[in-house]
Amino acid sequence: MSSERPVVSGGDDAPTSGRPRPGLRVIARDRRVWVILGVVAAAMVCCCASAAGTLFALAAGLFTTG
Repeated sequence: MSSERPVVSGGDDAPTSGRPRPGLRVIARDRRVWVILGVVAAAMVCCCASAAGTLFALAAGLFTTG
């Protein structure tokens, strides 16, 4: 078997159910998208804050002992 990915024939992806794909405005109106983005943003803020706090504590410890 080859590790190459198979080539799909045809250039355009046709919608499977006969409906056009939703646009960006339709997706942005969905509350689930905003909930997911909010959770990701909160997780990033918490992680960055804890990393910054750890670095600050390490730096403060190094400066006070040295």
